[in-house]
Amino acid sequence: MAKQQQKSENIFTDASSKGAGMTDEKYNKLYESSRTDSGFLSGGNLVISGEILSEEIKSEEIEPLTDSGVGDDSVQTNPSHRGESMRLDSGVELGLSESFSSLSLKNPNLNDLSSTKIKEPISPVQIQKPEEQPPWELYYEQDEDGDTQLHAAIVQGFLELVIALIRAAPHPRLLDTQNDDAQSPLHLAVMTGQWRIARWLIVAGAKPCPRNLQGDSPLHICARTGDIQSCKAIADPVTKHERDALALSYPIQNYQPCDFEQWNYEGKTCVHVAALHGHIDVLRHLVWYGADINAREGTSGFTALNYALQGRDEEMTQFLLADQKLNPTVLTYGRKSVLQLGYQMPSNLAEALRLRGVPSPYSSDEEYDDDSEDELNYENIYQSSIIHASA
Repeated sequence: MAKQQQKSENIFTDASSKGAGMTDEKYNKLYESSRTDSGFLSGGNLVISGEILSEEIKSEEIEPLTDSGVGDDSVQTNPSHRGESMRLDSGVELGLSESFSSLSLKNPNLNDLSSTKIKEPISPVQIQKPEEQPPWELYYEQDEDGDTQLHAAIVQGFLELVIALIRAAPHPRLLDTQNDDAQSPLHLAVMTGQWRIARWLIVAGAKPCPRNLQGDSPLHICARTGDIQSCKAIADPVTKHERDALALSYPIQNYQPCDFEQWNYEGKTCVHVAALHGHIDVLRHLVWYGADINAREGTSGFTALNYALQGRDEEMTQFLLADQKLNPTVLTYGRKSVLQLGYQMPSNLAEALRLRGVPSPYSSDEEYDDDSEDELNYENIYQSSIIHASA
């Protein structure tokens, strides 16, 4: 398990440096590319289009046509075209049209269709048939760490290969393949900050909220790192234009909605993680998409407001209090309010909470002053009262 975790950390470091250099222009150009396989499946190997170099074949390399009953003067080639190259495939300039147009038919053997001296047709160029396309199983076969070629392509930041692999999948379930660290391709795309790849996976039908070994979904990772672009890529509705541009090989699937209330294995939702790490922009978008701002985490019942006050993040606290959906009176599983937990806060903030109906054990705002050296939390006050009562 330690080896797998070390590999995951190395993958994250490598991919962050490779994926960060991509410009918006290159990503957009790639996403709007023509709906072909970009040369990916030809030849039985994974070949990234643009890396295939056309090899020039000089006309001098073609042996002259002699023998086989055809005289040396039967085929006249134009010397001026001997240096011209031939290119195979689309847009071909084989350089053969000039040679064919200059064929001399003075030899009677060529004019006489009944002649038996020419046993078989002469073909100066043997065009090989393309090899059969390799099966999709080859691309999605897992290695000893559970990674597929899609995992590797995302980590290395090979964008054209990522698109080709997505298009080669016969079903979107393959896009959810998890490695030994329970990381799906979407996890890796978010971990490496490649929000465009994350969007392609969502458009292709990948599940938006798979869990890794820590129970984190890709949205939890966005909330922890403050990656607002990846958050949008996962949560935004898919449009018909995006589906058409991706040119998938399978019919449109039913998209799964994001589960914004999903706990990780610490009992936290993505809202809790965003509040805990102070990422206001991510939290704002999560709430806009429908995440519950008053959700309680699974171990103690803390809300986002609890984490903001606990971390003394006044900016986050003010943002939460400004949201009309916030209910500051939500109690923990121990039936305590945010004021009864004894968080240190400015007196004006404590007063604002009391005005919103938050229960408080104090009768004076002085207990909330940050500059007061005699400030005690509620738990210490409660314990000292028990000691005096027993005495």
